[in-house]
Amino acid sequence: MKKYRLLTTIFLILFLAGGSFHFFKESRQGIKDLAERHKDLRTVLPDARSFSDVQDFSKTSGVFPYYKAYRSSAQTDDDLIGYAFFTTDIVPEILGYAGPIELLIGIDPRGRITKVRVLSHSETTSYISKMGSFLQQFSRKGIKDPIALGVDIDGISRATITSGAVTRAVSKSLKEIGPHLLHSKAAVSVSKEKALPLDEIFVPLILFGIAVAGVLTHKQNIRRIALVGGFLYFGIIKSTMLSAAQIVNICLLKFPPFDQSPLWYMLIGLTFLSTLLFGMVFCGSLCPFAAVEEFFFKLTHRTKKIKERALSNTIDQQARYIKYAILFSIIALSAFLGNSSATGIEPFLTLFTLNGTSLEWSLLSFMLVIAFFHFRFWCKYLCPVGACLGLFARFSLYKIRLGENCSQCAACDKICPTRAIRIGEAGSPIIDYPECILCGKCVTVCPKEKLRSKGPQEKDEQ
Repeated sequence: MKKYRLLTTIFLILFLAGGSFHFFKESRQGIKDLAERHKDLRTVLPDARSFSDVQDFSKTSGVFPYYKAYRSSAQTDDDLIGYAFFTTDIVPEILGYAGPIELLIGIDPRGRITKVRVLSHSETTSYISKMGSFLQQFSRKGIKDPIALGVDIDGISRATITSGAVTRAVSKSLKEIGPHLLHSKAAVSVSKEKALPLDEIFVPLILFGIAVAGVLTHKQNIRRIALVGGFLYFGIIKSTMLSAAQIVNICLLKFPPFDQSPLWYMLIGLTFLSTLLFGMVFCGSLCPFAAVEEFFFKLTHRTKKIKERALSNTIDQQARYIKYAILFSIIALSAFLGNSSATGIEPFLTLFTLNGTSLEWSLLSFMLVIAFFHFRFWCKYLCPVGACLGLFARFSLYKIRLGENCSQCAACDKICPTRAIRIGEAGSPIIDYPECILCGKCVTVCPKEKLRSKGPQEKDEQ
């Protein structure tokens, strides 16, 4: 118990200190020096030889800064070759999946886009690996041209929120600042408000309801339904699951707009609520990658022809601390970097987005191969999300608790697939709640029914 108190303390200190450091760093960073700013501007207007000091014009909606680009240092009207501006100065309310996306846009004197460049973002790297080719679609678009995702612009596969945010930021900022720069009236097209994706609210509610029902009834078939549902919806359809990137973005207070991503809020909220009430509900019954691991394991262990390659008890217990070290390292590094790019080690991002570096594909391949021989290897030893939720699971209201008069048969210890139960010195089982996936096998195998899901005040009937 003391080891988890220490791990929880370290997590809270890193989480709070990391967030505080990030905001202190952001507040002290200030504006880039002139030479560095001009270097950025040349990436969208490469023919420019000089730039004006920052210009601005005012409207009722705000003051919009921009830069003029010139062919020479004379900086006359005849030398003017374009303008450049930052979308975060004009439409700061438009956010991506994990916060603001700073775009630099260059336009020529006719109001056509020369180039769009991403200067900073907090999006998950695996989801935006094709950002370069996506941004090229905006080139030569004018202030009077319609720019709509799915109609005029093709989005990035499995990164709809990011694609939509970039498209709206380019379109709206161009319509806001373009007419002033060109002294003309742009034909501003009125885009329809996107309807709230209700499936991202109700489907998670249904899936978590099924998962909780499986936990409370200890029915394996109900749990399997939840696993399949989580795999299909969170994994295949949405490619969105609880990840270290979300934990980091909470630490850095970077959140997507609710109307654009209710699934983000539902997944985070339902996961932590169910964890505090019952324990590792998401990890045990809904995680798409865990479902893949279990499926691969059962392929080779259905007939017991292949024995599980289990580690010794000593190595197993020590190896479980690796995931906490990974979690703490990710939080510290992400706070220093100011974004979630350090979280790209999670193999399920590569599996469900089908994007990744050679190293990430190698890690995924290794995890899938070892899944044939070891039950939930990634979950038990390496998953930072499991480490985080495990610390919260210690405080869950309802737990699988041991009643009085245990027969000390050790049946629960033998059947536990994650080895979350060990026999204490007195001969009674001890449950390691941060490692328990709530599969319920220990409850169903207990001959005297002394293991049950109970609240802190509940007692066995005498």
